[in-house]
Amino acid sequence: MDRWPGPMHPALAALSAVILLTAGCTNPPAVPQPSPEPAPTTRLGTIARAEVGDRLTVTATVDRVIADKAFVVRDVDLTDGTLLVLSAGPSAPAPPQLVTVQGTVIRFSHRGLADRYALGPPGPYRAFEGRPALVAQALRTWE
Repeated sequence: MDRWPGPMHPALAALSAVILLTAGCTNPPAVPQPSPEPAPTTRLGTIARAEVGDRLTVTATVDRVIADKAFVVRDVDLTDGTLLVLSAGPSAPAPPQLVTVQGTVIRFSHRGLADRYALGPPGPYRAFEGRPALVAQALRTWE
């Protein structure tokens, strides 16, 4: 004997439709995907993005003075953390002075720049040879 004479109860019909839709719309089991390559957490330094001839402004701490017109600044935003600065000013600021330098990016060559900036012997400059350096047009020290 049939319990429901006549048409199926509306709630039961809706439940059947939901079960069919849910069963038909489920995704197959997830296939393991390879992990994406980790994104680098460090950005390219300011000087790494600059090209020879570009004007650049850098605020950094004086790390060491090599000669009266040549000093090294250190900052995390710089490639390798350091940058050689050549200045036409009277003398380089003393470490650990904070400075802002505006200048032009060059490719450093001790041989080509030694006389112009009175650089002295090449030894202290070996790490900078062929790398970008900054020729300062303006230099500001912060107290």
